[in-house]
Amino acid sequence: MKTVIEYVTQLLPDGHLSIPEEVRQALTVTPEMQVQVTIKLLQPEETLERNAWELFRRLGQNAAPGYLPDASTKHDQYLYKKEN
Repeated sequence: MKTVIEYVTQLLPDGHLSIPEEVRQALTVTPEMQVQVTIKLLQPEETLERNAWELFRRLGQNAAPGYLPDASTKHDQYLYKKEN
């Protein structure tokens, strides 16, 4: 019995992962067996890095109501009454 099988799949709209029939047959699992699942995103690293920088640049741009606007960019002005 194979104990490790790797395959590529897509996340279904309901949040589940599909397991191909040939993988299920090769594993010969029963409903009460436990399996370990490791998820590795197959997205290019440069895309992930670009998305991370875009998120970082947006920090502080949408303050919650009741807070000072642009608090991250006008930190010294608000705290110490200093002009940048």
